[in-house]
Amino acid sequence: MTTLTAAKAKKKTATQAPLPGGYAGTLLRVDMTGGRCWAEPWGADQMRDLIGGIGLGAMILYKETAKGKKNASWDDPENRLVLATGPLAGLPVWGTGGLTVITIGPGTNGPTSTQANGFFGTNLKYSGYDAIVVQGQSKTWKYLYIHDDVIELRDASGLVGKDTWETQYALNAELKTGGHALSVYSIGPAGENLVKFAAIQGDFGHVASKNGCGAVMGKKKLKAVAIVKGTKALRAADPRGLIQAADDIAHDLKTDPSARSLYEYGTLPGVTNLYKIGALPIKNYTTSLTSEDLTRWEAPRLREGFDHRGHQCNACGMHHCHMQIIRSGEHKGKIVDEPEYEGWSGAGWTIGLTDPESVSWLNTELDRACLDVNEWGWLCGWVMECMEKGYITREQLGFELKWGDAKGIRQLIDIVSRRKGFGNILAEGTKRAAEKVGGPAKDCAIYTAKGAVPRGHDHRNRWEEMLDTCTSADATMETGNPVHPTELGLPARINPYDGEQVAKMVAGMRGRRHFEDSLGACIFTTRTRLDSLVRAVNAATGWRMTVDEAMRFGRRTAAILRAVLLRCGLGPETDYPSKRYGSTPVDGPGKGIAISEQWEKMLNVFYAEIGYDRKTTRPKPETLKALGAGWLVPVFWGRK
Repeated sequence: MTTLTAAKAKKKTATQAPLPGGYAGTLLRVDMTGGRCWAEPWGADQMRDLIGGIGLGAMILYKETAKGKKNASWDDPENRLVLATGPLAGLPVWGTGGLTVITIGPGTNGPTSTQANGFFGTNLKYSGYDAIVVQGQSKTWKYLYIHDDVIELRDASGLVGKDTWETQYALNAELKTGGHALSVYSIGPAGENLVKFAAIQGDFGHVASKNGCGAVMGKKKLKAVAIVKGTKALRAADPRGLIQAADDIAHDLKTDPSARSLYEYGTLPGVTNLYKIGALPIKNYTTSLTSEDLTRWEAPRLREGFDHRGHQCNACGMHHCHMQIIRSGEHKGKIVDEPEYEGWSGAGWTIGLTDPESVSWLNTELDRACLDVNEWGWLCGWVMECMEKGYITREQLGFELKWGDAKGIRQLIDIVSRRKGFGNILAEGTKRAAEKVGGPAKDCAIYTAKGAVPRGHDHRNRWEEMLDTCTSADATMETGNPVHPTELGLPARINPYDGEQVAKMVAGMRGRRHFEDSLGACIFTTRTRLDSLVRAVNAATGWRMTVDEAMRFGRRTAAILRAVLLRCGLGPETDYPSKRYGSTPVDGPGKGIAISEQWEKMLNVFYAEIGYDRKTTRPKPETLKALGAGWLVPVFWGRK
């Protein structure tokens, strides 16, 4: 069904303020229930206020998923699935082909924001759209096709049952295009079967993974979004200034000690670097030590172990997101996507698998099934530990599963993604599965009280990440790792085991990540000075934004997400790690150091520093007014 063209939509804004540079100027609305698509203009004031990405998506969730004083659940037709870019997407700044996915996810039944890269964002912008907003639920499987002014919901019955790579191959053949000219983001069997940690995978190895966003796509019966690279031009307000800012960012990434290894190897150095500080999760947090030869896990050795094909993201010079060819063993000759660090962790160390070739293969099998590799590590590791201890039996699971058993792990992927037998329980996610099994098994599982899981680190030695994850409104780290903290008046380093220092650092960085995730840029290429990012945004748009304004925007977005979170029923009682997640390491660098002893103090300091009420976790009225969100005061407090 063909939609109103972007050109027609823009005519409606002719009497409004001129659009800033960097924007296509139109949102694409898709109603799966009615099988209808239409273009919706948004104005310059909205762009300046919401920017894009999570800024835009948070406001859409806030305004469009309310059901009285409660919120639409993840499987409600009124839930929105927002696929959003930002003002840098499609412009010549490194890593600007990405998208942010915003929805109410099934893991927490609360808001989520998760990013992926590749070519989706660029292709969408060149087709004349800044974001896609999907609502409703179809009775039959569809895929969304976008090629400039041709917008159609097409029959996807022939794609059902295919994994994400098979879906991309099938659409390449059907649409007679491929490579970077066609960006396909899709779900595999896990998304079709509403596995509550299903992801959305695109462009062979790029994944929006958090909080079961793939299950939301499955509930709407949207198998895939396929975008042919469009022909519509983007305008930068200050092209010379944009190139200068982009060059400064690239120079920073290539030379700054905190970013240079990312430039050279992506996240591959994570395995050995995190092991040194006890933050590499090994066998479901049962140990922080290994007898493995870690020299073969050093970044150069990992990369030398495979033949490579280039497959980076749009406009990016970072040396990661390659494709690998397995050189030997059972899977010799197979093309797989080079795992990011979290792939080496969730498909490897967390589940006791330390053969790089097997990990690389399994990481791609998870992508193809569209399972989040992080939650997979915690779920699979939990099952393995429980079987070792007799809490889950062979009769329950249907087969034996031991640490590092690659074939058994692949079998588990199948029963979970297709909800077969005991896999139907596991498909509910780590928290619900652990609660279902109960007893001592529950105490072995790693999750937050909200129902989310951590990223692929041992947070018992990264306290800032555990605090961030447990208090987050978007089911993952809301603040993110400190990047150039001195730029914001924070110390360059803190004592990682001092709860007060950790809480102040997390609070002080709060807002930066939401700003970054609104730009249509990759978190690895925004690992630069905030001033450089702001200069790039100003050159693209013509604004005069300051660093302080960028941080205020991010914190205002966090407050809007908090409003949605509380409306979903996730209050202060959910700011806690599970027993194993918040446990004390038994060995390694953090042996005997207990985060649990400082947890309440950390919560008190964190909420005081960000200006939220500790008992209710609501932003205080004076905080909201300072953020330019005074309109939220009656929402949170029932008064002006």
